[in-house]
Amino acid sequence: MAKAGGALESIVIDGRRFTCDAADEPKFKLPGFENEVVPNADGTFRQKKTRVVGTITDINIVTDDSRGDEQFIEEAAAKLDFLAISATKIDGTLVSGNMQITDEKVLDGKANTMAISLAGDWKYL
Repeated sequence: MAKAGGALESIVIDGRRFTCDAADEPKFKLPGFENEVVPNADGTFRQKKTRVVGTITDINIVTDDSRGDEQFIEEAAAKLDFLAISATKIDGTLVSGNMQITDEKVLDGKANTMAISLAGDWKYL
């Protein structure tokens, strides 16, 4: 059975659950290796492997001023350790890993959302 693509239903960051904007189109970059085939001077080829960090970008979490969500995200981003992350896609697929909040955190006061990006090790469950 085919799975539906699309937005995250929710994400748990360091123990706090956030609902996500239904119009999101998050991007998932798998951690692991990127491969490059490079030529040698004698006409043969070799493989070059580079380890890469996994990322999840273009996430808009719904924030609640009464819960102090913006402050929580700032404090989580300031931590020196990776954060426990788990997310549920709208089709029920689960994503889990240890990641950190990266890039700028952009708050949209009118929509009551915050755009975040995550980087680290994650996998589909």
